[in-house]
Amino acid sequence: MPVFKVFRRTGRYAGLALVACAVTASVPAFAGGGNVLPPTAKPKGHSLADLAGETGIFNASGPAARSEANEPEVPFQILYTSDANPSSTFEVRPGTMLYVPVVWSDDSAPILGDFPDVNDPEAVADYYFNPDQLGAEFIEIEVDGNTTALEPEYSVGADVPGLPSGATHYTVAAAVLTPFSKGTHTVTIRARFTGAAIAEFPEFFPGGVFEFSNTYTVIVD
Repeated sequence: MPVFKVFRRTGRYAGLALVACAVTASVPAFAGGGNVLPPTAKPKGHSLADLAGETGIFNASGPAARSEANEPEVPFQILYTSDANPSSTFEVRPGTMLYVPVVWSDDSAPILGDFPDVNDPEAVADYYFNPDQLGAEFIEIEVDGNTTALEPEYSVGADVPGLPSGATHYTVAAAVLTPFSKGTHTVTIRARFTGAAIAEFPEFFPGGVFEFSNTYTVIVD
């Protein structure tokens, strides 16, 4: 699956990695499941900030390193890109909740914009959505054709020593989905960033725009 599009920081280029999530204050209930939980929810005792800390190293490791064998021990199926799973297909048991990271960044140099205090939720949200920073125009998750827009509150951070880049601070926009009904489902993530921090690197982000869309298949059996 092309879930994480990671741009490694080389020379004067800054990096941004994408994955996908979404929801508005009023989350629609889809008959087949896969509903986006509110950002303040703590499914199975895990907040979004907890999950950032628990999955940051895995998410930042890149498609070549990520596989089913080294998934973090969290009570969710993580949706991610992996060379070992080029079709981006995940088979799960009934009742399985999904963790869907959308876009992540860390504080390895050089940094896009002014990297926030990862323990300050408002600062992290501002980093992703403020036009003077990354300037997210939208971060969305589409479940079986139903689209929800991710609010700033879905952007969280954590102290994560040992990140592949050598950084120790990590942020991510992500969401948790309720279990799907039996059958085959699709989850598409998409986002568009046009902030001043993006425009500072025209060689890396032509036209000052970073935009992506990726789709996963989830089979519940």
